[in-house]
Amino acid sequence: MEPIDVAHARFQEIKAEIASYADTVETEADTRLKVIDRVITEVLLWPYREILAEPAVSTGFVDYSCTVNDRSRLIIEAKKDGRSLGCEGRPIKRGFKLSGGVFTSATAKEGIAQAIRYCGEKNAELACVTNGREWVVFRGNRLGDGIDTREGVAFIFSSLDSIDQDFAYFYNLLSYEAAKTFGYRPYFQESEGQPIRLTAFNKSLRKQGSAKFLKRSDLSSDLEKVMSSFFHRLSGEEDPDLLNACFVETHESRYADHQLARISENIVRTIRDLNTGDGDALTNLVRRVSEARRHEFVVIVGTKGAGKSTFVKRFFNTVLPQSILDAIAVARVDLSEATGDMGSLVSWLNNSLLVAVESALFPEEPPSFNQIEGIFYDEYTRLKKGPWAALYKSDHDQFLVKFGDWVETIRRERPNEYIEGLLRYIVRSQSRVPVVVFDNADHFDIEFQQKVYQYARSIYEKTICLIVLPITDRTSWQLSKHGALQSFDHESLFLPTPATDHIIRKRIEFLEGRVEMERERPDDRYFVKRGIYLSIENLAAFTRTLQRVFLQTSSVSAWIGELANHDVRRALNIARAFATSPHLRVDDLLKSYLAGSAIEIPKSRAAKALIRGDYDIYPVGQHDYVQNVFSLNSDLETTPLLGVRLLQLLSDVPRDERRGALIDVERVISYFAAAGIEVRAINLWLDAMLKTGLCLSYDPTVRDVASSGQIEISPAGARHLFWARESFEYLSAMADVTPLLREDTFDSMVEDLRDGRGWRAKTARFLGYLMAEDLSYCTLPAHPAYESQLRLTRVLQGTLQQLGIPEVTVRAIADS
Repeated sequence: MEPIDVAHARFQEIKAEIASYADTVETEADTRLKVIDRVITEVLLWPYREILAEPAVSTGFVDYSCTVNDRSRLIIEAKKDGRSLGCEGRPIKRGFKLSGGVFTSATAKEGIAQAIRYCGEKNAELACVTNGREWVVFRGNRLGDGIDTREGVAFIFSSLDSIDQDFAYFYNLLSYEAAKTFGYRPYFQESEGQPIRLTAFNKSLRKQGSAKFLKRSDLSSDLEKVMSSFFHRLSGEEDPDLLNACFVETHESRYADHQLARISENIVRTIRDLNTGDGDALTNLVRRVSEARRHEFVVIVGTKGAGKSTFVKRFFNTVLPQSILDAIAVARVDLSEATGDMGSLVSWLNNSLLVAVESALFPEEPPSFNQIEGIFYDEYTRLKKGPWAALYKSDHDQFLVKFGDWVETIRRERPNEYIEGLLRYIVRSQSRVPVVVFDNADHFDIEFQQKVYQYARSIYEKTICLIVLPITDRTSWQLSKHGALQSFDHESLFLPTPATDHIIRKRIEFLEGRVEMERERPDDRYFVKRGIYLSIENLAAFTRTLQRVFLQTSSVSAWIGELANHDVRRALNIARAFATSPHLRVDDLLKSYLAGSAIEIPKSRAAKALIRGDYDIYPVGQHDYVQNVFSLNSDLETTPLLGVRLLQLLSDVPRDERRGALIDVERVISYFAAAGIEVRAINLWLDAMLKTGLCLSYDPTVRDVASSGQIEISPAGARHLFWARESFEYLSAMADVTPLLREDTFDSMVEDLRDGRGWRAKTARFLGYLMAEDLSYCTLPAHPAYESQLRLTRVLQGTLQQLGIPEVTVRAIADS
């Protein structure tokens, strides 16, 4: 059930209970305890931590100050049941002016005056006066809109029965949910007669679902099959050698290689020294071990998509010298397979690590009884000489059975003890170093990664070992902030995100090398996938063509990396879609290459291929990487430039070396609320931007605005911001599919296309329309903080002028 349905059902229960003890509600304290308190917490779902009772202000004490994130949002003034507010018989959904003839009773006047005064002191917007039966809801603070507070309206619920009759209205005005999202504001806006659009027109040049799949030539269709297979191979999913060979080295990754190898070698040397029988050597060993650390904890830090997992796999597969590899046992726990449930995480880690360590110790088959006896030899000896000595002497076979059951019980019920035994066995009996890798923790949120870190620390403390934990830079900063990384010894190694063109170059070069190796095949054919073959010569030409496309047109690689937010897999998916787009005309490129002609891709054509994909227009609702920033949300009417303005603000945030360019969501909301934009609209658009990856939460796994304390612009958001301001191709594509709310603009754009004036006129009218609509909803204050928003307006005006349609002006569209 939805929260509002649960709340309504609970209200009906409470209403019946109140009726049963109504004769005991006499004082204001009775009213608050037996009615108002219950409605606030059980029906309107305000958390107790967000309710302050009797907080002091300079003019008295507020009955209730209800807060959201410790900021006052609602002031409630309580009166005892016997004091009438004069609201009997009044309709529910009609707004009554506070200064009008309805609120004439002494109690109503007193309560309204108190609530307005307290709203001013607490800077809360919403107010309510109630005696438990009658509820008067109004805006006690206009937040600087220039209208007298008493010129505003109040909504009346004359009894508990009237609340029951239209519970949704009551809930949407006073609930915690409504306060968080400012969901009550549209009701006041509508009742107070603020300008709303009179027309119901809402139409785009091309309706959703009308995108046409473009027909390909035969050669293009054949190449698409090959390209799909080719890019599938580029992903490395079926070729581990590719990921190892194509890891993009940087100065930081080479330093990380060196440091990790040094740490591994030092620990291995310590283990080897433990086997020395020479007296002098043993003395030196004791001295060295007492002075040096006996274990190491390495944190691999990088953004999501930096290749942390590939770095670790490559390091142990190809970088570390064989002499050291022979002296270690690597157990890898893949956290991408975890459920993500925090409650069961430790149990999952215990079971997964147990299996991983067992597999590292016994890769061929499960351990034999003799090996298990060796692993737990200390316990075996203790039981043999102590508690089970009699059984050992009288029935050795039964002793072995009981010992086996004991070990299995430890394995099943206390896996952490079993893991400790395995790790000790690796060190003591095999003279090797256990290396435990906790990989892919960054598939989950920061809290999850922190818990994995704590678990890894617990393993680290138990024996000589090397722990390797890749985490995101955000988690690293959070752990440092709370002291965890400063409290323990560890080594931090940073991996930057490699450029997309470097990633694609190395992978194409690798596959091209594979082609050269396969030239000696008897049939001179190259197997791609699922029965698709291509001659070696053609494939060699094909891969070289792809290199020219992606590497000599550097802006394309940059665009792809940005749209993918620098995630390698996403980038390869975008590259595949781009390379197979009919707008790119890859068959022409291949023909040109084979003919020895120059290959060039105009930026406009490359942008069209990325934006429209396989269709004649931008495919609304079907594009995973390119978004229409002018129509991210349609639940509430607002400026269509809100998405662009939000991206502009996020783009202006200074970048901190450790925390990135983060800004509080509340600051974003306050910034645009001061420009006259409805707060609920800001929340809706921010939520859409998080879900589409145009901005990122402090924790990148969080994708709803309600759970995001801080956000920043993403690389994809930065690319969309540039396109929305200056790209004719992007603006033209969105002009086709963005719903227009002005019929005259729609008709003019249709006429432009019919008369052959083409995309320039259509795009100019669309951009002029966007800016004219923005004037209706957004009033930028004359303050230095809004200079970049004013500059954005000037940039859009410049783009409009560059389109060269002089009769299209923002003012002409606005005046019409």
